[in-house]
Amino acid sequence: MSTTLKSTFKRFIPALCVLTAAALLPMSAAHAQWKYGIGTGISAQKAKGTQGFTTLAGPAEFDVDLAPSDFQEMAKSALGFGGYATNGTWMVQYSLGYLELEDEASTPVGASTVTTKVNFKISGGEATLGYLIHKSPSVAVYLDGGVRYTKHELDSAITVTGAINAQRTRQFSHDWTDLVIGTTISVPLSQQWMWTTRLNAAGGGSDGTYLAQTGANYAINKNWTVGVVGKYMKVKFEDGNRGEPDWYLYDADESSVGLSVLYNF
Repeated sequence: MSTTLKSTFKRFIPALCVLTAAALLPMSAAHAQWKYGIGTGISAQKAKGTQGFTTLAGPAEFDVDLAPSDFQEMAKSALGFGGYATNGTWMVQYSLGYLELEDEASTPVGASTVTTKVNFKISGGEATLGYLIHKSPSVAVYLDGGVRYTKHELDSAITVTGAINAQRTRQFSHDWTDLVIGTTISVPLSQQWMWTTRLNAAGGGSDGTYLAQTGANYAINKNWTVGVVGKYMKVKFEDGNRGEPDWYLYDADESSVGLSVLYNF
């Protein structure tokens, strides 16, 4: 692999698995009727770990060390939303997200110019069903179970122009579905403030995913809620064996701090 291509991948690949999703913190229902909410959010993300796959020059692993400024520079498009439905005893939570990252770099090599372009798309979603296992004036605790789906798609091209004209491309796609089990804990701080924490573990498609999320919501009125949330996720996924054409590895710690806005009805 050329120095230019290697540096481009080191700069770009760490951002690939950071997915912007709606950071929504559901509120416990005080009555038996069903209540619903849907919204979105913005966040600043970080990721650190290892990512590996088979490149044009063979299998390689890359350090994942992405700051929020790196993510903003390479994000071409991102969207996410999520929501909930609850009657106080049962609670459905869901989120969907999509992220596209792109980078392009050119450098002269002798009498030719080498251009490397990488495009990465990440999509995913999660849905859980929670059951109220403890309720008091100071706390509500739900036991959650559900599924989480993740998909990574990579398209890369190396183009040589000048004295030599050539192009090589590389594409791959990997997806996995995990079963999720965990808990949601809601603590009312006042009539307008709610502190919510989610903890869960997932596996089946991946080699293990662990989530910890906590934050506070402020109810502006009966319909609108805003919040601040911190999130940490540990993800480990490997498909195939090193050296095989379709080998893929992702083992990283992801974290974010964000703001959310939620419409309740």
